Amino acid sequence: MKEFPPFRLDARNQCLWRAGRMEREERILVAPKAFAVLEHLVERAGRLVTHQELLEAVWPDSVVEPQAVKKRILDVRNALGDRPKNSMFIETVPKRGYRFIAPVSEPTASGPPVSVRAAQGTLVGRDRALTELHGGLQQATRGERQIVFITGEAGIGKTALADEFRRQGASTALSLRIATGQCVEGYGGKEPYYPMLDALGRLCAGPQAASIVRILAAQAPTWLVQFPALLKREHREMLQREILGITRERMLREICEALETVTAECPLLLVFEDLQWVDHSTVDLVSALARRQVPAKLMLVATCRPLDLESRDHPLKALTQDLLVRRLCREIALAPLTEAEAGEYLAGRLSGTSLPQGLSALLHRHSEGNPLFMVATLDHMTKRALISQENGSWQLQVPLAQIELAVPDDLRRMIEAQLERLSAEERRVLELASIVGASFSAAVINSVADVDAQTFEDLCEDLSRRRQIVRRAGTHHFPDGTTSERYEFVHALYRRVLYDRLPPRRTARLHRRIGERLQALHPQPTDEVVPELAHHFEAAADWPRAVEYLQLAADIARRRFAHPQADSLLQRALQLVSNLPEAHRVPMKLELLAKLSADRAAVADVRAIETDEALAAGAKFRFSSEVVSADIAPEVTA
Repeated sequence: MKEFPPFRLDARNQCLWRAGRMEREERILVAPKAFAVLEHLVERAGRLVTHQELLEAVWPDSVVEPQAVKKRILDVRNALGDRPKNSMFIETVPKRGYRFIAPVSEPTASGPPVSVRAAQGTLVGRDRALTELHGGLQQATRGERQIVFITGEAGIGKTALADEFRRQGASTALSLRIATGQCVEGYGGKEPYYPMLDALGRLCAGPQAASIVRILAAQAPTWLVQFPALLKREHREMLQREILGITRERMLREICEALETVTAECPLLLVFEDLQWVDHSTVDLVSALARRQVPAKLMLVATCRPLDLESRDHPLKALTQDLLVRRLCREIALAPLTEAEAGEYLAGRLSGTSLPQGLSALLHRHSEGNPLFMVATLDHMTKRALISQENGSWQLQVPLAQIELAVPDDLRRMIEAQLERLSAEERRVLELASIVGASFSAAVINSVADVDAQTFEDLCEDLSRRRQIVRRAGTHHFPDGTTSERYEFVHALYRRVLYDRLPPRRTARLHRRIGERLQALHPQPTDEVVPELAHHFEAAADWPRAVEYLQLAADIARRRFAHPQADSLLQRALQLVSNLPEAHRVPMKLELLAKLSADRAAVADVRAIETDEALAAGAKFRFSSEVVSADIAPEVTA
């Protein structure tokens, strides 16, 4: 282990870490060859390392151009944020080589094991998950192979959890080998065994590379031949002749046996990221690793999104179900953060400074506890100057009640990408559903758009089963006797993005139709549907009905002694009254002011006096208007 602040080089696990806020470390991705160059320079800090020495150390028994060294040095500089001029880490000695100039230290490995809680940093709400992962690692060290799937929606913290577990494992287990493989979303086809090859490549570039290569050569030549840079030309040609006519079954058997031999020396932790994009061959490999009866100090941790995993014909779907039933794997499903955890998480993100009162509640409500959505929304607020850091603390620049949060651009792009994977009919149905609200049913939608009720329910049921965008929310029985399945959006931001895709005129027209459909389904509006009716008619610019239902909603709030809510609803109705024709505007305004005045007087609100004055002025104006109308009426008749 070598340190050159703010970086830490973990040669055993081929990891480069950078210290961040609240002592939380961030893993910097570095390609194997670039890592080998960095490691060689750090090990020889302070002295000149020539081009030739780097070629021989990093590319042994291979013929490469000297330009390859410059390219890998550039990769290292990018990872460190270093620049050739005024360099802080790597000094270029013209025509000779390079020198690592930053001070390097080697921390002692003594001391008690790092506790889960102390090592977390801003990883909050995941104590139980970390404890379960560490329990699985202990079982693996006893020869009980472990397969663990970390699942959750995009942005919920799967990678953060896996990174923290890997970091803690590297810190506490002195003889643990760790290798990571990344699944990549492929549009033109996926390379078979990609994450396993990625992980093997990292192992073969690590400090025990010679041992790994020796094991592969003896037990898995079909895999070793995938890394031609590790072989001499004559050895490569010999292996290629040996593996002529290889089969899929042989490749699986070879890698399973090789990994078991690797774990005989010390435990091995494999981490496969983003298995929602896995190839079929890797699925076969995971199945083989889970089902083999031979003891192995092996733990495989895989992250994946359940909404993609539940898609039709996903290669991993049937396997995970079967492994779970047979207890050959376990699933750690990450839930959204609670409001209290969200506050703790944000305090860590904001350098431990105190949060403005109500901010964590606002962000939690908008993000529904998704850490990625929370951070993106916070960044969005900062860019819009709604919040800023002053004198070491964060201050709101706008009252919370006046903040209307939009969908941040990066989240919008992420959600749009998910929507594009759906069929045109599925997108159309979801766009219609976004008009109805957070929850919806076919009974409301099929009468306002050209969508058959059964087709609509089938599409929503399929999306719900795949956990894509919507989920089932039970059966709804309407007062007129209609029964319909009810669904809801899994996150409010999905609904917001879908809603924004529709043109404004069509949106207003659909709101009116939905409001009228709800009226038909509720001949006597229930307390639950009145706010919905007010919302739809306001969005449709149907001002008379919007004001009517806002009054009814205020009456409901008053009956429940929710006077602040009733006050807010009446004030909103007063704002909309200005859109009414003059003949209806004045009497309606007086009626609303009378209700507002009575409500405020009942709770001893000091604003009651102002409301009474406005009511008196409105009554006087109405009286004057009626007198003037009476005076000029005969003249008009004459």
